[in-house]
Amino acid sequence: MVKQRILTLVGLALLWLVVANATCDTDRNRADLLSSYQLARFHLNECQAMGADSLDPEGVANAMRLSEEIEKMLESGNWSEASESIDQMEQIVTLLLDGLQNWDPDGDGLSNYAEFVLYGTSWSDIDSDGDGYFDGSEVLRYQTDPLDHCGVPIGAPIETMIQRSCPALERLR
Repeated sequence: MVKQRILTLVGLALLWLVVANATCDTDRNRADLLSSYQLARFHLNECQAMGADSLDPEGVANAMRLSEEIEKMLESGNWSEASESIDQMEQIVTLLLDGLQNWDPDGDGLSNYAEFVLYGTSWSDIDSDGDGYFDGSEVLRYQTDPLDHCGVPIGAPIETMIQRSCPALERLR
């Protein structure tokens, strides 16, 4: 009798642990899903800021549609479907980011990704600071600052029309 009671108590304790663990896993999984969605949404916004709408309008539209659907799923507590849609959204955003790493629509020698993430230059203007040199040339060839119109390579031929001159450099040109 005592042995049976002990086994019953042990069984109940194990059942409680399983239920508690499942509840913790569910909460953790929901938190992970929410974090994954927020990160995918952040990266989608970054892609849009880098001009992904021009590079892959269909991919951006699909990611935006998924984002709206995910919002509704999360509000209604439909976590399993949200999980699948988040996976799809992450795949689309990854493809967009991969495409942006090599895409250079302004033709200045820097990809949109490099201009946006690394240098802060304009992805739609070949000469962000207006000093007469392509952003890519300033970064890759001359090691000058593509955002400083006074930071120009001395003696190098002008590559574009000068839009902003630097009075301190006028006498050196």
